[in-house]
Amino acid sequence: MAMFYRAPKSHVRDFRLVRFSTDREEDLVQRVNDGDQSAIEDLFDIYYDGLCKFVRRLTNSKDDVEDLVQDIFVRIWVNREDWSPKGSIKAYLFRSARNQAFNFLKSKNSIETIKCDGSELLTPRSDPAEKVIDTEISERIDKAIEKLPHRTKLVFTLNRQDGLSYSEIADVLEISMKTVENQIARALRHLRKELANLIK
Repeated sequence: MAMFYRAPKSHVRDFRLVRFSTDREEDLVQRVNDGDQSAIEDLFDIYYDGLCKFVRRLTNSKDDVEDLVQDIFVRIWVNREDWSPKGSIKAYLFRSARNQAFNFLKSKNSIETIKCDGSELLTPRSDPAEKVIDTEISERIDKAIEKLPHRTKLVFTLNRQDGLSYSEIADVLEISMKTVENQIARALRHLRKELANLIK
């Protein structure tokens, strides 16, 4: 794990704002293939925090999250010569994180956790913009999201909190684009109903 280190917060880019062009992604993959350590470190700095939040939501584990996420980058580096992600790099990393989380839960004999309603799987949000919202309103929003069925909540948070596009979510969760659209629409209907008195 010593290969990776956390860059100072001021130098870490928000992965939700990063949109690589196809050429840029191909260049990054090629640099990793060629053994350019700065390329894997760039990916680590951009995606590490977001992947940790995602895995924490799936596993409800604070102790193992960092190791699970770091292992993704270690495996990429160890197999760098053959690394050839399908789809976008972001979708690949979140798909890998999902697999890591599922394997972790299986190893803990608790895969049923992921199949339940899942209200325990969503951690409190830490979006800086949310801090300016009145505490009571913020709590109402979080409670409304908590009430969503597990899959709906997962799709919604991947889009609104983690910044994945509909196509990336479909890729990560191995579901159709139509299912993603339906789940987002379902979530928004629920939130509008739950927060009706706040948005009148």
